[in-house]
Amino acid sequence: MALTLAKRSKPKKGVASLVNSRLPGVIKDVQGSRVCGNSGRLHEFMAAEHSRLDDLLVRCACGAGQFDVATYEEFRGLLLRHISIEEKILLPAAQRRRSGTPLALALRLRLDHGVLAALMMLPPVASTFYAVRAVLDAHNRLEEAADGVYEQCEDLLGLEAEDLLARCRATPRVSVSPWIDSPKVLAAAKRVLMRASYDDSLLNPREEAQQ
Repeated sequence: MALTLAKRSKPKKGVASLVNSRLPGVIKDVQGSRVCGNSGRLHEFMAAEHSRLDDLLVRCACGAGQFDVATYEEFRGLLLRHISIEEKILLPAAQRRRSGTPLALALRLRLDHGVLAALMMLPPVASTFYAVRAVLDAHNRLEEAADGVYEQCEDLLGLEAEDLLARCRATPRVSVSPWIDSPKVLAAAKRVLMRASYDDSLLNPREEAQQ
């Protein structure tokens, strides 16, 4: 049977219990005040990238146990570019506007980024897609939710958000190393999952019918 990945779905039964608490909730600024605001163009751009990534992840599975390697390569490149935007542009800009204090969830986001980068070194198989979907489901909510990281960035940056958006749009694709089908690479990815408080069983071998 074919692997099926639902678009922007909540973690499936089993995945939710594997992902530890993500410290969701209201994000506060350095003084402890509630940060609020409506989503603007920066938020919309970043959320649209999430949607594009979700579409590519769904398309990676062709059915009948076959996976679309070309689409997987496109997904890898876009995901790593997206991570680069957050690591090199958004999070540093927000930290600068907070007088050097990182966002409350910056460490959590960076842990997830490390996990996703490690997963992108794995081959396009069912367990890779399963783990990526679990991490993205948890990670994207922290960024897109009301009072989430993207809204907080917009509130902190004010008019500067438009300039930052232009920098995000202009970010080039990053160099992507070939994925490696190796027990050592798989073991390393499992260690990164555990360091980020995920269960390494997300990468256990699984049949397409289980997805």
